[in-house]
Amino acid sequence: MNYNNSFKTNYNKITKILESEGVNPRIEPQSLEDDSSCILKWNIDTDEHFIYQEDIAINNKDIAWFQSSENDKHLLRVISKENKFEWIPKTYNPVFGCLCLLIEWYENHLIFIYQEKHGIYVCSIRDTKVNDFYIHGGELERKGNRLAYETYQNKLENHVRLIELPSLKELSPISKEEAKKLGLTPQSTNRPNGFLKA
Repeated sequence: MNYNNSFKTNYNKITKILESEGVNPRIEPQSLEDDSSCILKWNIDTDEHFIYQEDIAINNKDIAWFQSSENDKHLLRVISKENKFEWIPKTYNPVFGCLCLLIEWYENHLIFIYQEKHGIYVCSIRDTKVNDFYIHGGELERKGNRLAYETYQNKLENHVRLIELPSLKELSPISKEEAKKLGLTPQSTNRPNGFLKA
């Protein structure tokens, strides 16, 4: 199988952690058509758990990943030199699923953005404290420390809403024209993996 080196490194680190917990993970191609994208899987009782290649973030000795299971168990795990931390993402309906849009270390925080049934949660995590910002919408764009978004209701005419990362502070809206110039025009989340990476 044609796994890239960064995933092999990430896989090895996570495998050691899971094996120390009595789990026997295996690596598989995400699809039969393309074996360059991988998934890590393991079974606990009758439930198969998995981590997609894109749902892992490593920063020196700090590692974080988002895992799901066939029985709709979703979990964010963070292991750093200071803390071990697990967090169950908020979701209106876990059966609908949680789609990780971004997991990234940014300015000493873990930024975790995920989509659930009715909207998107933007999470900024430091130590074991999770701050989140809920977007009732499905369009985003990011440049550096700014995240532009649209909402389903109460849309701003000719303007785009912004929040700052990692503080999650709401910024003053900017015009759609300015957003376009800055590359901050919110778009559908139905894009290739990694579209929100810094």
